[in-house]
Order: sequence, then C-alpha cells, then structure tokens
Amino acid sequence: MNSKLYIVVLLLFISMLGVLIADSFYHNYTDEPVDADVIIVLGGGDQGRMDKAAELYQAGYADTVIMTPIGDRFSGEELKSIGRHYGIDESDIIVEEESDSTYTNAEESIKIMEEEGFDSALVVTNDYHTKRSRLAFDRVNEGDKTFIFINAMNLSGERWYERENSGTIWLNEFVKTWGYRFGLYNWFG
Repeated sequence: MNSKLYIVVLLLFISMLGVLIADSFYHNYTDEPVDADVIIVLGGGDQGRMDKAAELYQAGYADTVIMTPIGDRFSGEELKSIGRHYGIDESDIIVEEESDSTYTNAEESIKIMEEEGFDSALVVTNDYHTKRSRLAFDRVNEGDKTFIFINAMNLSGERWYERENSGTIWLNEFVKTWGYRFGLYNWFG
C-alpha cells in the first residue's frame, strides 16, 4: 500500500473512534411517559430510580411496579418496604429476585410480564444506564412487548456527568455497553 492509503485508513479509523467515544458521553435521552401496564424499576444506582418510579405510579401511568434488584443488595421484603416508603401500595409491587445483571433484569421482567399478561412497561433507570438497558430489553424482547425508557436522577437530583464519580460511571458504561453489543452479557453485568 502506498502512504496516502495508509493515511486515509488511519483518518477513517480515528474518525470512527471519535464518533464512538462521543456517543459514549450521550446518555441524556429519555422517552416521554405514557400509560403502560407496569413500571419496571431496574436494580442498581441509588433510590432515585425508586423515587421516579413512585412519581410515575402516583401520576397513574401504571398500577403495578416490578422491582428488580441486582444480586443480594436488598431482599424482597426490603424492596417492598422501600416501595411503601415512596408511596407505592404493597399489593401493587412485584419483586423479581432472580436477576444478577441488567440483561437478566430484562429476561426476568419479561417473564413476569408474560405471566401477568402485561404488554407494555415503563422502564425506570438512571440516565447513564438507559442505553445499555434499552439494548438488553431489545435483545430479549421478541417484539411483542413495548418498552418506554424513563431516566431517573440520583437522589441529589444530579445527572451522571455532574457526579463526583462521573469518570468511573462513563468508563463502566462504555465497557459494559460494548460488552453487551458484542453479546458478552455474562461478563459485563
């Protein structure tokens, strides 16, 4: 190859890398809430996700809330207690206790939706987590369910880039999102 071709290939590679990195900083999109059969609160983050889910529940967007913990951070009873604290009736709470990652949150939530006859859900998670969550639900969903993704701030009302640990958040999501894109769900929680 001649040197001009090397330069063109190198410039294309650098441009593509620049686009990928720029896209990794964009986590601010959210869908507008609409009436749904259920609200799914993904595990992780702080209780800002629960606060947002309770706000949607109390506004009447859905009558049922599925809570999906990650690992053993909270027991089912503790999650119900947290839900009650935010004003969600315990009889309207379904706790999914099998998941250990965002991907298994999607798998288990869809199983519950099928068991309960739910066709649509508002999925509540933090702004930085929405892209990977959407990817997981899209991969698991066989097209018969509708998911609307709603961003939640943390309890301090901060977006991901306003937090002290924003660099760590960015790097974790960058790695995990690309892991998910390559189908490596078991290694990239």
